[in-house]
Amino acid sequence: MADPTPPSRTESWQLKWGWLAVPLAALAFLAATWALRVRRVDFVSHEAGGAPAAALNANGAWQPALVIPGHRDKSYEWLDLTRQMFARHQLRVRHIDYENAPSGHDVHDPSPYRWWLGLAALWRHASSTGGYGACVEWAALYADPLLLLLGGAATLAFAYRRSGAFAAALTAALLGFLYPFASLFLPAVPDDQGLSALFAIWTLLPLVAGCRASAEPAAARRWFIAGGIIGGAGLWVSVARELPILAGAGIGALLAGWVSRPAGGASPAQPLPWRSWGLAGAWTCLAAYLAEFFPSHMGDWELRVIHPLLGVAWLGCAELTGRLASWIGGRRPGWSLRGVGLCLLSLLGAASLPAALVIEKSLGFLAEDLPTMRLTLLSGGPAAPSLWAWLVQNGFTSAIAATFLPFVLLVPAVAVLAWRKFAMESRRAVAIAVAPVAVAIGLSFRQIAWWNQADAALIVVVLAMAAAIRAVPSVRYLKAAMATLAAMAAVLGAILLLPSSDVLLREGVSSWTHQLEPSAVNESEAITLVERDMAHWIAGRVGPAGGVVVAPPGLTTTLYYYGGVRGLATFGWEDHDGFQAAVRILSATTPEEAQELIGIHGVTHIIIPSWDPFMDAYAQVGAGQVGGTFLERLHEWNLPRWLTPVPYLVPGISGFEGQSAIVFEVVDEQDDASALSRITEYFVEMNQLTLAKKAAGGLRRFPADLGAMVARAEVEYASGDADLFAGSVAQIIRRIGSNADRDLAWDQRLGLCVVLVQGHHSDLALPRLRECLANVDEGKLRSLSTTLLYRLQLMSKGFGLGISDPRLRSLSLELLPADLRSRAE
Repeated sequence: MADPTPPSRTESWQLKWGWLAVPLAALAFLAATWALRVRRVDFVSHEAGGAPAAALNANGAWQPALVIPGHRDKSYEWLDLTRQMFARHQLRVRHIDYENAPSGHDVHDPSPYRWWLGLAALWRHASSTGGYGACVEWAALYADPLLLLLGGAATLAFAYRRSGAFAAALTAALLGFLYPFASLFLPAVPDDQGLSALFAIWTLLPLVAGCRASAEPAAARRWFIAGGIIGGAGLWVSVARELPILAGAGIGALLAGWVSRPAGGASPAQPLPWRSWGLAGAWTCLAAYLAEFFPSHMGDWELRVIHPLLGVAWLGCAELTGRLASWIGGRRPGWSLRGVGLCLLSLLGAASLPAALVIEKSLGFLAEDLPTMRLTLLSGGPAAPSLWAWLVQNGFTSAIAATFLPFVLLVPAVAVLAWRKFAMESRRAVAIAVAPVAVAIGLSFRQIAWWNQADAALIVVVLAMAAAIRAVPSVRYLKAAMATLAAMAAVLGAILLLPSSDVLLREGVSSWTHQLEPSAVNESEAITLVERDMAHWIAGRVGPAGGVVVAPPGLTTTLYYYGGVRGLATFGWEDHDGFQAAVRILSATTPEEAQELIGIHGVTHIIIPSWDPFMDAYAQVGAGQVGGTFLERLHEWNLPRWLTPVPYLVPGISGFEGQSAIVFEVVDEQDDASALSRITEYFVEMNQLTLAKKAAGGLRRFPADLGAMVARAEVEYASGDADLFAGSVAQIIRRIGSNADRDLAWDQRLGLCVVLVQGHHSDLALPRLRECLANVDEGKLRSLSTTLLYRLQLMSKGFGLGISDPRLRSLSLELLPADLRSRAE
């Protein structure tokens, strides 16, 4: 049905030359801020952090390089799943093995958002020569901004067609500037929250249109069916974010019944087709469930994701809501046997969902996770477990003001609801739109991320109010009030949505413009750059066989994304078993217990980064404290003989000085002398000379072990003790005169060559280096530390030697960082 009050020629002229300025300004603002963010991401991903990060590794193969602002684990997971979809040629990814290695776990993340990323990547692939990996990273940059542009354009068209130019202008202002809503569509931060917010808007828009068309039951029914279908699709995208919007619509139905009560003996208003809404939603839930899980994964009762039981509950609630709303609106209920039976069935359907949650002993879609504790997708945005915690820890800030201010627009909505001067259809529409806002605000007290859904529902309220005010010329002051409030919210939101908005608010415009120029990276960017470097380094050590790490959850995510290195624990709710495995390993009370668990999961490395203290949290979760656990032994360097430290040199990044990462590698059982020698050599390479000297003192317990002698000599050389070093070299020469070095491991023989060269005995080093090069293989090259591998290259170059196998020679260079590689070539 056409709008009962279509835009006049005057209004059309205003839209073209007046109100059109608002969507153009919003578009210009979004384009400018997105361009600045893309430029920053490109700079950090490919130019920052010392040596440039090339899109291709030394072998010419593409490797991931995109740095996600704010180090958002969920964004990396979406990209991983999208890459899996292309790698496996599967539309639905139902299992992964790179978490909770080696068995992995099932995946329940809904497919629609992943399909959107994949569609953007396919479009890029069709217009470029890059592989799918590079195209997925391109999609990460532009998929969410494009989503807002498409969804926003559709919403603006609906607003103008149904409610006029003023409504379209307000809608454009809110879509482009509303904080935190507009932060859900950032470049390089792929996340399904933006898609969920658009579905929240479009779940309510057809209901609003159906209310205004209620004089024609057939037209109203079509609108409500459309709302049910869109709402069901919204449940598919995110049950947790969509279900309260649907519940709010149901509460709004009761409020709509109340505001439409007849006055002065008039006939009750035409009932709204809530049953049709529920039927459409239930069938859509079933179709989405089949599309997602048919036929192999239909026995799972995981209610955090789409499930037919949601449709059953929706249908039952819709039937009860329709009957109760009609009764509130003045219609006398019929109590026929059929009606009573239908009510009972509806009660059973409505109760099925909470009953299932109780039986399963699960919170289902009510469970909290890290994304619900973050207000925005902006790097450094507010994060708190609840609204009260946010207010207590931050006080009254500009972010709080920008979040709360738009909801002053609800005051005119109350006036519309209470004033019978407005048409009953308009008041119904406002009632149905207001209730989801109230529900979302209520949930925001527990999870601050719900302010985004509240913003989405508020956009629909504003649209419904604008349509109501348009039909009553005598209340134009409400129009002015709405425009003023929307403008204030838009200005404050725009400031916070600008890149480096904290600098702008704290130091002014000049400092802000300087901050926009490529400069030193911030803390989260530096962490990601280091973790990317570590991922490439570990991937080089483990080779095609792959590795499995025990590391903090955030590091586990980035190690796989950048290096394909599998791990145990992440923050994903589906990775419960992997998280518990990491807890059990690090909280083990004996090395034997830890070794058994490590063997079960095929763990190759344990990583303790200084910038992420979560390793201690694992031990505390399992044992209540770090003391007495396996992790405490690692902190104290009381290592079992099947574990050895591997030097990892953190790349030099401005602002990240003083940070380090301790990497332990699982190896075959060593004798005591070899184990302590490698610990000593580790301290030397890490320039921790105090600990190196202490460990070298312990090596005196093995006076006849040549490997121990070499390690002590390395400490003396690094400490500048020339006399002690000369004495140790002399002792080493006496031992190798009787071929004692034949029993040394390959890497220790290479270390012996280094000591001999440092001691100016190249004649003795040359034949041993030649023998090392003759016996080299891929595993031996990958086992070398970066420093020892670089020294191998320098010695080979100095002696005019080289690795005869071209493949191994290429690998020996590929394993070096770019700056060392250029010096060695």
